[in-house]
Amino acid sequence: MNSESSKSVIVSFRISPLQAAHLDAAGRALNTPRTRADFCRAASLHAARQKVPPPSKPIRRPARRLPSLDTRQLAQILGHAGKLSSNINQLARVANSSCALPTIEALREIGADIAAIRAQLTAVLRGGEKMGGGDDN
Repeated sequence: MNSESSKSVIVSFRISPLQAAHLDAAGRALNTPRTRADFCRAASLHAARQKVPPPSKPIRRPARRLPSLDTRQLAQILGHAGKLSSNINQLARVANSSCALPTIEALREIGADIAAIRAQLTAVLRGGEKMGGGDDN
C-alpha cells in the first residue's frame, strides 16, 4: 500500500510504562518528532526494509461540547418520568398482591408529578425556557 489514505488495518499491542517512556523519548529525539503510533509504524517498516513514510500529521479532534439546554432539560425530565414510572409500578404490585388500593394521597402525589412533568415538557418544547427551581432528586 503506497497511499497514506488507505490505512485500514489496526495493529495494537501493550507495553509497560517504562517502554512507553523509551518509545516517546526515541520519537522526540528524531529530526521530525513522531507520535508513538507513527514511530512504531516507521520502525517496523524500517526493520522490514520497506520505505518509511514521513510522519503523519496528528488529527485534531474538536473539544467535546456540553449538550444544549434543551437536551439537558429533556434528560432531567426523562429521569423524573422514570422515577414516576417506578413508583406507579410499585403501587400496582402492592395492589395486585394485597388487593389494597393506593391511598388518595399517593394518587394525588402521582398526579402532581405528572402535571409537573407535563409543564416542564411544555416549557422545553416552547423554546427551552428555564425550568423552575424544583428539587433535584
